[in-house]
Amino acid sequence: MNGSLIRTCGAFALCCSLVSAVPARGDERPADAILAEIDAVKIPTFDSSKQKDTAYIQEYFKEERAKSSRKAALIGELLRAYPDHPRLAQLLPVRWQALSGGNPAAANEMMNELNGLIANAGSEKLKTDAAYWKARTATTYHRGDDAKIQAAIDEFIAFAPRDTRGASLLMSLSFNARNDPAQQKAIYEKIVATYPDSPTAASALGSLKRLDAVGKPLELAFTDAVNGSEVSMKGLRGKVVVLDFWATWCGPCVAEMPKMKQLYAEYKDKGVEFLGISLDQKEGGLDKLKEFVAKEGITWPQYYQGDGWASDFSKSWGINSIPAVFVVDQEGNISSVEARGKLDKMIPELLSKPAPKAGAGTEGR
Repeated sequence: MNGSLIRTCGAFALCCSLVSAVPARGDERPADAILAEIDAVKIPTFDSSKQKDTAYIQEYFKEERAKSSRKAALIGELLRAYPDHPRLAQLLPVRWQALSGGNPAAANEMMNELNGLIANAGSEKLKTDAAYWKARTATTYHRGDDAKIQAAIDEFIAFAPRDTRGASLLMSLSFNARNDPAQQKAIYEKIVATYPDSPTAASALGSLKRLDAVGKPLELAFTDAVNGSEVSMKGLRGKVVVLDFWATWCGPCVAEMPKMKQLYAEYKDKGVEFLGISLDQKEGGLDKLKEFVAKEGITWPQYYQGDGWASDFSKSWGINSIPAVFVVDQEGNISSVEARGKLDKMIPELLSKPAPKAGAGTEGR
């Protein structure tokens, strides 16, 4: 669990108080006095080592809600009293993050605020930021209505065609289309065409590659981060290979690990190998990976890429959420890039197929 996720979860309870806390014009305090209070409010940092401590989490939420509510209300006060203040461009996203939690009244208030800034703000940066947040909020404000979400994103792209945040907005739209490969492909192609030099375009290219991957070979060779042995898909020819993209900081990944261990124990001696593809960060990530696999008794090879989300191999496959699971058949060809939750069925089906012909490449790792 990370701080941004917790703030999103806690935002719903804040919304009504944030909307009502903004004072009316005529009650203005000096800007410096408001800013001093804003700067004095320190949002607590979540201690990830205590993510299983229920009492700590409850206390954290309580403190985080109170301080986020206070900070956002003060920013609203600054906006009402001094709408041209230069620090608003920096501060308003903090308020909008809190207001975007899902309460209809707060969402309407936020939309009105954003529309007002887009029309009247003296700063072009503030106008552009407001347009971005309007489009970003549309993904929850119009949840389930892809046409309205698409329209909001297109509005931002038209408003700021060179702002690469448009690529991120389109990528978020692709998540809504995960059950429609043709629509996903069109979105990825638009990202690549419109924002060719952005990091998101590189991810979109990987996603396009993933959409067209089934039946094609997967190439990978690395040094096992735990025991130093050399691992390659060529060396694993003849086995069913499961690639698990994960990280020690990923709650769902950790939660699913017992099931992965169960499957590995059942099939490791029947022609199946698992490979962990770690998205742990550069700073301290390798140590965390080693500590975790040792503590949890995970014995399959681990590829520590070393650069989190920016890691070359996972990025080349458009991995932008984890856990993600690929399965490669005995011939070395990709059988599925959407195998999460399906291994119970997929592994036996692949094992029932005839083994590759002799000489197809059987070097051991």
